[in-house]
Formats: sequence, structure tokens, C-alpha cells
Amino acid sequence: MAADASTADQIAQCVIDSYRALPKRGKPTSKGPGKEEWTVLAGFVIEDTRPAASERFKCVALGTGLKCLHSEQLRPFGDTVHDSHAEIIARRALVVYLMNQLQQSMATIPCQKPGTFDLQPDSTKYRFGGDGRLLLHLYTSQCPCGDATVESLKTAEDDDSSDSNEQPQLKRRRINDGVIRGHQDFGSLGTLRLKPGRADSIPTLSMSCSDKIARWNAVGVQGSLLAKLIDPIYLSSIVVGD
Repeated sequence: MAADASTADQIAQCVIDSYRALPKRGKPTSKGPGKEEWTVLAGFVIEDTRPAASERFKCVALGTGLKCLHSEQLRPFGDTVHDSHAEIIARRALVVYLMNQLQQSMATIPCQKPGTFDLQPDSTKYRFGGDGRLLLHLYTSQCPCGDATVESLKTAEDDDSSDSNEQPQLKRRRINDGVIRGHQDFGSLGTLRLKPGRADSIPTLSMSCSDKIARWNAVGVQGSLLAKLIDPIYLSSIVVGD
């Protein structure tokens, strides 16, 4: 299902307003002319489609970020966040929100006001917005890294090709066959890609946001733990700011 222009604008504004309402700590700042900081913002919005809904759009999870750890920074105990891109941070927050909502739904008497999850008849699993009243949208202020960006980057590369001989050539680090690193090989679409980075830097082991979003559209955004208790939750739309 695709969001129309008006709905897309409302989804984007819902996330932006939620971000602006947060304290200034940790947000990008300006340190003088030419020294402005920036980041990518992503968020998940639940849409209540009932005509009598008191609040149609609600931002339930958001995140910012541009970084990820390279392969030599990974910890053997799993006590570090490997991927801190905005879409991934927002999805981690969404999973926490879904867990809390499921816990509340389990403690609610079925005949009471419907919650985020409803227990399905003749089933032990719960369903998100059981009767289809709730939709889940993803907003990101920038195209997700990976396949979603390669065509625009290829165009930019072609425009700058006249200056290519003036640019220093960095030694590229190799990765395993079958996986493309970041922004290399723009002509290959539908191929697994790692997160982008400097050509001479140590590669990350984190897959691109495009690949991860594609996986969410196949198995749901809820993760493996919640999958044991609820039906898969799929995105109704993805709104891109740029």
C-alpha cells in the first residue's frame, strides 16, 4: 500500500515534531560557519484508520545516526551496537515499544477497549491492530544506504567524471565474493551490500539499510523473539524525506 502525498507529509511531520520535542542534548549543532553538524532521522508511525480515532498518526519510535562498527571493533560478548544508522536504531526502539504493548494487551480482558494487539480466534498468537485498524509506516529523512541510493550516486558520479583524474585513488579493501561493499559497483542492483565507508577503511559486517528493510518486508519488523507470540508486522509505506 502506497501513502498518498498528504498522508506522506503527515507521517513525516509526525516524526519531525516528535524529534523536535526531545531535549537538545545529543542533537546536531552549529559550531560556526561551515561547521554545521547533521544526522539522519528515522521513525515509525502508527496510523489509526478508524473514523472516530482521536489521534490518527502517532510516532512510537525514532532514532538518529550515521555510524556503524567495522569488523575489528566487534565485541565477542555482544555488548555493543554494531549498526547505528537511524533506520536500525528506530527499529530497535520499535521492538521495545511492541514488547511493552503486547504485555499490556496480554493483561487486558478481551471485551475491554481494543489495544495495539488482539488475540486471534482459535490461535495462541496476537495480531497487530487485529481487525486491520492500525497501519505501520516508516519515515526516513534520507534514502536508506544500499540499493535505494545507488542510482542517484551513479548519476552524481557520472556528473563528476570529468574531475575523476584529479581525485586521489584510494586502495580498496577486499570483501568476500557475493557481497558488495557500500557504494562500489553502482551498476549492480538487487545485490547484497554492506554499509558504505571509505574505500581504504576496514569493512563493516553490517548489511545495508536497504537490505535490512527488504528483510523486514519479507519476515516482518517484529524480530524473532516476538515472532513466537505475534503474527508478522509489515510496513504499509516508506516515506523518504529527500
